Amino acid sequence: MDYTEVLEYWFGDDEKPKTGDVLKSMWFGNDKDLDRQIRDQFLPYVSMAGEGKLSLWLTSPQGTLAVIILLDQFSRRIYRGLSAAFRYDEFALAVCKRGMAEGQDQQLPIIQRVFFYMPLQHSEHMEDQEEALFLFSQLCNFASQEDAGLYENIFRRARNNFDVIKRFGRFPSRNAFLGRLSTEEELQWLSGKGAGMVP
Repeated sequence: MDYTEVLEYWFGDDEKPKTGDVLKSMWFGNDKDLDRQIRDQFLPYVSMAGEGKLSLWLTSPQGTLAVIILLDQFSRRIYRGLSAAFRYDEFALAVCKRGMAEGQDQQLPIIQRVFFYMPLQHSEHMEDQEEALFLFSQLCNFASQEDAGLYENIFRRARNNFDVIKRFGRFPSRNAFLGRLSTEEELQWLSGKGAGMVP
């Protein structure tokens, strides 16, 4: 397998284009069948990426993006509901930052840049959240009028994550999965607005 299989699965290709609704459901939905499909098709490659065995992919923007998707997106679906869902977050963040330092993100279409930057949005460090918010606001400015709603929704998600980290310094919705004790304030938030939100 090479990185194009990851990208074609996640974004579609010219021969088998996926509709916008299908893609949005894939990217932001909670579908057990999709989780199973990704596990069956990509689990070995998620493990290889996590062990640093796909380093050759990192020489191109597309290859770097594929590694980020394996570590940051597919891992969340394969291990949904388990602490392992966040196992590769720091590695994905490092790959993202290295790619940005090399200008790889600037060579990608803006929809692919959304997922290049996702490790920043998933970080529990405030400086990463600030950078994510800035980058996603930029993507809104670059979006076509037709796609404006999608990018505004993505920016709102980034803003929500930013607000949570600013308030709590972490994502309380991860506490149960990671064996962390929640504060009273976090428990109140989790019982209301934060219910079901696990970035």
